Amino acid sequence: MKINHNISAAIAANSLSVTENRLSKSLERLTSGLKINRAADDAAGMAISQKMDTQIRGLSRASQNALDGISVVETAEGALSEVGEMLQRMRELAVQAANETNSEEDREAIQAETDALATEINRISKDTEFNKAALLDGSLDQKAYTDNNLIKVSTFSDEVAVGKYGILVDAKAEKAVLAGEGMDPAAAGALDGEGLISAEAAGTVTVNGISIEIAEGDSAERVREKLRDGCEIAGVKLLSVDAASVPAAAGDEDNGGYAEAEAAFAFSPDLKLVFVSEDFGSSKRVGIACGNTALSGLLGISSLNNKTDYGKDAEVSLGDGFGSSATASAKGNEVTVTDRNGFSMEIRLAAETGNGEAAVIDVMDVGTLTLQIGANEKQTMEIKIPEISAETLGVGRLNYISTEGAENAITSLDGAIQKVSAVRAKLGAYQNRLEHASASLEVSEQNMTEALSRIEDVDMAEEMATYTQLNILSQAGTSMLAQANDRPQTVLQLLQ
Repeated sequence: MKINHNISAAIAANSLSVTENRLSKSLERLTSGLKINRAADDAAGMAISQKMDTQIRGLSRASQNALDGISVVETAEGALSEVGEMLQRMRELAVQAANETNSEEDREAIQAETDALATEINRISKDTEFNKAALLDGSLDQKAYTDNNLIKVSTFSDEVAVGKYGILVDAKAEKAVLAGEGMDPAAAGALDGEGLISAEAAGTVTVNGISIEIAEGDSAERVREKLRDGCEIAGVKLLSVDAASVPAAAGDEDNGGYAEAEAAFAFSPDLKLVFVSEDFGSSKRVGIACGNTALSGLLGISSLNNKTDYGKDAEVSLGDGFGSSATASAKGNEVTVTDRNGFSMEIRLAAETGNGEAAVIDVMDVGTLTLQIGANEKQTMEIKIPEISAETLGVGRLNYISTEGAENAITSLDGAIQKVSAVRAKLGAYQNRLEHASASLEVSEQNMTEALSRIEDVDMAEEMATYTQLNILSQAGTSMLAQANDRPQTVLQLLQ
C-alpha cells in the first residue's frame, strides 16, 4: 500500500478526461447538427465539403440567372408580339390600299395610319428594355468592326465566329446617275394661271418601268412627291438640286456628287431633277421616259429617255484569318463571306467606295447578352436579338398612294412578318432552353446538397446513442475517481 503515488486515481482521472472530451464533441455535434465543426474533425471531409458548398452556391445563383434570362426573353417576345400585330394591321391596310376603289383621300388616310404604325414600331425598338438594357435596338446582335471609313456595314447574319478576320475589298462599285436639264422656259405655257399642271401637260413619266401619273392641277411639290414615291419603288433616289451644285464628275458619292436643294421644288430652270440608283453594280441602271413633250419640258427630263449608266462590280479577297475553307462572293456592291467555322456575314459598300480604292474590314468579335448558367467558368449561354425596327424590317417607307406601291408593300410586309416570326421562334427556343437549364440546375443543386449532407450532417439518432454512452461513462468515471481517491484512507487504519 502506497500513499505518495495514487496510480489508480491517476488512471481514473485520465480516462474521465478522455470521456469528457469525447462528450464535449458529441454535445457540439448534437447542438450544431454537423459532423464536421472544424478541420480537425475530418480534414479530408472538410476540403471536400467546401468545394461542394462552392458548387451548390454557384448552381443556386446560376439557376436564378437562368430565370432572369427567361424574363429578358419574355420581355423581348412580348414586345415582338405587339410588333407582329402592327405588321398584320399594316398588311391589312396594304390589301385595302391595293383595291382601286379607294379615292386619293382614302389612300392618304391609309398612308397616315401606316406611317403612325411604323413610328410606333421604331419606338418599341428603342424603348423595350430590361434593367435599363435595350433589347430590340440591335445592341444584342452587334458585331465589332474596324475599317478605314470607306465601307459602311448594313446587314449581318446573327452568327459570327469569335476571332479576327481580315477582308480586303476592292471597292469599284458605282451608281447609275442621270441628271435633268431644268425646266425649258418655252414650256412655261404648260402651266395654268396658278402655276399648276395644265391639261395639256398631264401625262405619264416612266422610271425603270414604273409608271408615274402626273395629273391636271398637280402643284410642283405634288409632282415631286409622286416622282419620289414612284422612284422609290423603282429603286431610284430622286433629288431636286440647284444647278450650281452639279459637279464636273458625278457618280462616286452617295448622291452622285449632287447637293440636295433646301428650297421646295418648283418648276424653274434653276432647279434640276437628278435620278440616282440606290444600288451599285453593272446590273443597275436608271431609265427615264416621258411621252408628253410639254411635261418633259417642265421637268427637264426630255434628254433622259432610256438613257443608262452602268457601274462596276465590287471585288473581294479574304485575309489569312479565314483559312482555305472560307469563300466570298460579290454581286454589285454586296459582298457575302462564309466560313465553315460558323462565320457568315454580308457587307454593303457605301457610295464613298466608288473611287476604286481598296478598303479593309477587320471582324473583331460579337456583342451579345451572355448568361452565366453554370457554377463554373465558361458555362454560359449567349442570347442574340437582332434590331427590330421599321427600317430593318423593310417597312419604314411603304407607299400606299399608288396601287402598285400597295402591292409591293404586301410583299414587303410578308417578309417583315416572317422575320418577326423567326425572331420570336428563336426567342421561344431560348426560353425553352433556359427553362430546361434552370430545372437541370435545380436538380444538380439538390443532388449536390444531398451529397454534402452525407459528409457534413450528423446522424442525430446515432450521435444521441453515443452521447448517452459517453454520459454514462462520465458518471461512472467520476464515481470511480472518487473511490480511487478514498483508497489511501485505509493506510490510516494501520497507523492507529
